Amino acid sequence: MATQYYDNVVREFIEGNEGVIVYLSDDAVFTRALRNIVSRIIGLKGEILFPFITMQAAMEKCLNLRDNDIPCVVFIERMLNDKPTTDFIISLKRQFPDVKMIVLTWKATQETVAYFFELGVSRVLVKPASANKVIEELASAIDPPTELKKQMCRCAELLENGDFDEALDVTDRILMLKPDSARGLAMRGDALMGIGETDKAAQSYMAAHESKPIFMAPLIKLAETFKKMDDERALGYMKALDEISPLNPERKIEIAEQHLRRNEHEEAEAYLDKGVEVAERETSSMVGDLTERIVDAVSSVAPHLAVKYLNRVIDTKRVLGRDDLVHFNRLGIILRGEGKWSEAVKVYEKALLIVQDDPVVHYNMGLAYWEGGERMTALGCFESALALDPQFYAGSVGAALNIGSLYLDLRQYEDAEPFFEHVLDIDPDNRTARKRLKDARDRVPPRSVRRSDSGRRKEGQSAASYDVDASTSRRGSSSTSYDMDALSEPAGKKKKKKKGGTITNLDF
Repeated sequence: MATQYYDNVVREFIEGNEGVIVYLSDDAVFTRALRNIVSRIIGLKGEILFPFITMQAAMEKCLNLRDNDIPCVVFIERMLNDKPTTDFIISLKRQFPDVKMIVLTWKATQETVAYFFELGVSRVLVKPASANKVIEELASAIDPPTELKKQMCRCAELLENGDFDEALDVTDRILMLKPDSARGLAMRGDALMGIGETDKAAQSYMAAHESKPIFMAPLIKLAETFKKMDDERALGYMKALDEISPLNPERKIEIAEQHLRRNEHEEAEAYLDKGVEVAERETSSMVGDLTERIVDAVSSVAPHLAVKYLNRVIDTKRVLGRDDLVHFNRLGIILRGEGKWSEAVKVYEKALLIVQDDPVVHYNMGLAYWEGGERMTALGCFESALALDPQFYAGSVGAALNIGSLYLDLRQYEDAEPFFEHVLDIDPDNRTARKRLKDARDRVPPRSVRRSDSGRRKEGQSAASYDVDASTSRRGSSSTSYDMDALSEPAGKKKKKKKGGTITNLDF
């Protein structure tokens, strides 16, 4: 009887709703079995099965179905070509929220199943599986409308619209249909939280978790609630979630952040290590973003950890490209902040092995040399940046002040003027730039004793109308745009052989 019910659910999905089945698998045996199940056992024919052996092709098909409003169920191998398909699952769910996914695996643990459910997977099917089991899982993923589901959909809509009182009434009907419904209890917690009944909401969330321990939504809600309240109980719930689903690298970072707030650096580092290890193993596409999040969390309180994880992401990546320059940039800035300017220079030199035509790399390397007292070398780096893009500093008060100040320090007064003028174009009230511009102009020798035309300024042209494009030593084209609006100006003039002070870095 149950088998016939599942058959009818699948048949209605394909014939009535014009749904299709996509499967990403390199298992030829399963592929043949699925075709046999659909065509011979259920009795359906036509173009309803779409097999793929590459993630890119499967993704393109799924997104095409999404764009054409065609419902689909996607079977996904846990491992494809000996690599986890976690990245594919995350990307597909993000781009196609309504997709139904069934993960195929030869072995399933509670930890992996819990993590897949967190990612939005509908079912996990352990192979080998009988034809009836495949149909049952397929039907369960399709999940036809029932009165209980209708009430849950209604409640979810009310919660989204902020109608918490009415949503609370709907949860009463849900729990009458299924008293131990974990989702119903979790929704009740959401409604109670919405009307300010925090304690009752926490009780409802706990009841939902106890009803179905692998259902993690209630614990996630509890952790988020106590985290917003800056309540120490948040860490306990986050660790409970980590025990249930230890393959979530982002949660490990959140736990580490909580330990950092408590000044517990060793505990934080342990969770950071685990988070990076999981990301490297399960979701390689997340490693870069995860590292940036770690650096944001630790750079101000434990810069040595920031250096550790940035070096790790750089050293473990097989192929480095332009997108990785952000890691080199941040590592260089942190090292300079620690007074390790020579180590920062080595980092920028590595970056130049990846891409030589990025003016920001040259500029930031110049800052490192300047901090080390190597002013002429620093100037060479600045001028290399200007040669690549004469306007790379445009819009940045701090960067223009830096370049102008170094020219001023080296008594190249005419070269310094246009950079201070640029600052005043952006910020007419900038007293630092105005003072330094006056200093530069006061020290320019009379025209009769000036050196011959240096090629930096057209004959008869005033400093106020300096034309960067006329420079023969800085000719280039701008191919990259930078967001520099938030950059601050230096705290004061940089003196020779003196370390410290604020220097404006540029982001890639």
